[in-house]
Amino acid sequence: MRILASLACFLCIIGSQTAVSAERNHPDCTGQDRWPASIVGVHLRNLHLSEKAGGYDKVDVELLASEQLPPDARGRAIFRQVHKVTVHDGENTFVAVTVNEASRQECSESGVDVFLVSVECPADGDCRRHRLPRK
Repeated sequence: MRILASLACFLCIIGSQTAVSAERNHPDCTGQDRWPASIVGVHLRNLHLSEKAGGYDKVDVELLASEQLPPDARGRAIFRQVHKVTVHDGENTFVAVTVNEASRQECSESGVDVFLVSVECPADGDCRRHRLPRK
């Protein structure tokens, strides 16, 4: 009976380690200097919402989802990733959701779709309107 219980514990540990290592195989594109956050900064400048060329007060990037797609023509694993990028620029806060494809070697396997958010309603129901500068 002890052997059976030990075997069950061992299999649970191995199963949990497999899930953790599978998560680590997804590319990490969450840095403030990585592809999704950089493109949000470009869009903010192009829309004349911010004049800064980077160097924002604070940039937070959170991975919301990462889904493995079929391998590309070269056989590399490709992932579709969704990030929430929050840019603090003086008194203004900009929130964007980005969607792009990445590989383990490169975060910029595709262009980045950027969705600027003007009202954010988290699950707790506390909706916040972000201040957009007036031009």
